[in-house]
Amino acid sequence: MYMERNLQSESIRSPHVVSIECLKGSSKAEEWAGDMLQTGDIVEEIRIGSGSRLTHTAPFKGGRSGVQRILHSSFKNKETSILVRVRRGNDEFAQLQACIVPNESGGRKQYMLRSIADPNYAVGFLDRTESECFELQGELYSIRL
Repeated sequence: MYMERNLQSESIRSPHVVSIECLKGSSKAEEWAGDMLQTGDIVEEIRIGSGSRLTHTAPFKGGRSGVQRILHSSFKNKETSILVRVRRGNDEFAQLQACIVPNESGGRKQYMLRSIADPNYAVGFLDRTESECFELQGELYSIRL
């Protein structure tokens, strides 16, 4: 009971963020390098369009659902080029140049991002607490060592 209450209070203190969820792996070795987006990375900024005309920064209104609305609107307007900038920990950043594509397994009006550099590599978005993201990032970091 104490553990459950402690987890609930931790969830309340840790802000909710939109994070990356890796959906399909890459066939390239760079996937395991630090510059590719990883599950648990915290989304800081989304730039849409070839000249990055539309920029959306965290916090995203509506969380993951809000990001999906942005992706749907962009896809509908044939603006599918996207740059996603993420944060790991407090001071490490990475980015992904991708295109917006429908996520067939995600349901109606659900989108994912497919890497321009490697079309086998695809990511989606998930609502998580910042502490959950840091925990995932720590696990992935220890696996890479």
